Amino acid sequence: LGKSYVAASVASVLQCRGSAVEIVVPASLVTQWQETLRDFCVEARIITHDALAADPSLGDGERLIVVDEAHGFRNRRTQRWCALARRSVAARLLLVTATPICNSPDDLLALVSLIAADDALRGHGVASIDDAFAVRDGPSLDIIVRELVIRRERDVLPPELRFGTLERSVIRHPVVDAPIDALQFPLSTSAPLLRQFLWHRLESSPAALLESARRQLRFYERVNESGRALSRRDYRQAFAAEEDEDAIQQILFWDLLAPADGFDTKTIRDEMNRLTEVQTRVERAQDTKVALLETALTGEPTLIYTGAAATARSLARRLRCGLATARDGRSAIEAFRRGAIDRLVATDLASEGLNLQRAGVVVHYDIPWNPVKLDQRNGRAYRIGQTRQSVHAIYFLPEARSRVVETMASKNRTRRRILGMQKRLEEIVAPYVLDLPQRIPGDSPALNLIRALRAQGLNPPPALFHRHRAGVEQLFAEMADEYLDARRVGELEGVLERESAVTGVWSGNRDVL
Repeated sequence: LGKSYVAASVASVLQCRGSAVEIVVPASLVTQWQETLRDFCVEARIITHDALAADPSLGDGERLIVVDEAHGFRNRRTQRWCALARRSVAARLLLVTATPICNSPDDLLALVSLIAADDALRGHGVASIDDAFAVRDGPSLDIIVRELVIRRERDVLPPELRFGTLERSVIRHPVVDAPIDALQFPLSTSAPLLRQFLWHRLESSPAALLESARRQLRFYERVNESGRALSRRDYRQAFAAEEDEDAIQQILFWDLLAPADGFDTKTIRDEMNRLTEVQTRVERAQDTKVALLETALTGEPTLIYTGAAATARSLARRLRCGLATARDGRSAIEAFRRGAIDRLVATDLASEGLNLQRAGVVVHYDIPWNPVKLDQRNGRAYRIGQTRQSVHAIYFLPEARSRVVETMASKNRTRRRILGMQKRLEEIVAPYVLDLPQRIPGDSPALNLIRALRAQGLNPPPALFHRHRAGVEQLFAEMADEYLDARRVGELEGVLERESAVTGVWSGNRDVL
């Protein structure tokens, strides 16, 4: 729907008013953003998501920070989120994403806390944004979405930019009956999760399952040779390729992978025999799924997405087409865009932000744990610039009941419930609720800083006695543990004055933006 164009237009206006512009984007979209900024005559510094953690410094002067694919900052415990929070102090922040909720409503909370103080909506009846999310208060969540989220549907587009419909079809495929459930994973306390992960690999392709099995066998061999206990690094190197790290990360957590107490060589050998039997069964079975894909392909330019890099490599060899994975594929993406090739097999590296409207068919060869990736994949072809009357999305689903499909459906229901609310909120919120008092929690970073200043005989700035955006609260927490003097207090007052000038936009009036 042109989110990048909207963001670039905002940047152009604010740049004309004297504001510096910074764009934070995934590395794969740097070139595309450079082209967009040239089209809008915007001079901006471009920072990648991963590079942001190395440069979280506060800037000076008027600044606008635009974050593309902002759902990459949905976890408040990550270094990149903390770096963005700090960098956005005293800056206007515009978060751009088609998928603000990936797994749970807390994804949206992480984004909201970057742009608004916890009590920013007191005047609208929400005493605490954090509390509203904690108890899943429906009416309050409605208000938060209404006030802080700008949602655009296709009807906002002028006629010349509108595109057709998205047609969906499903292809059911059998899964090899492999004895995965017999595996014990003696070096782990989370065998059920690991078996589930292997089933998902097999649902993707025999190649993906065999790659994982080979790595696991090599790992067991090393354990028997050295007698060393399981470590996180050893396990990751043995069980999942680096480019598949995201796939394993979404289901496996290290606190569930702690090694069991002790092991013996015979136990490991027995497990290796069971794993070898899985390998043998899969190698001998016919790959019916890929045959169904070949039947479904037409002459239309087609994007084929897989969750596993091993599956993508196998398909690219079989179909003799372009391949885009984390290790290679930039040239294949460009070749597809130019029309040099008509089929591109890709992992989710190529599912975000890219303009691939040349495609008329999007194939989801396997289903990701995260439903937003389906939206992202479809959005490569189903977007502004698509001239066909319809784009065809094909979903490959296993014939047997699949845990990943159930998980995806549950997450989709959560997204629709939070973001799809269209109530008349003015009628829900009682008038007397709209004049809520200021409240600072006892564990607030601001109170800790106030205590630290008073302990050193310094007067806290009045602005400390208010709630602030995440970056400022983070600054308070850092300063409370540092040496403080009058100079540092003066610097803090300057930052708070600049921050106050910026956060004045959250008055319920979006005309400023």
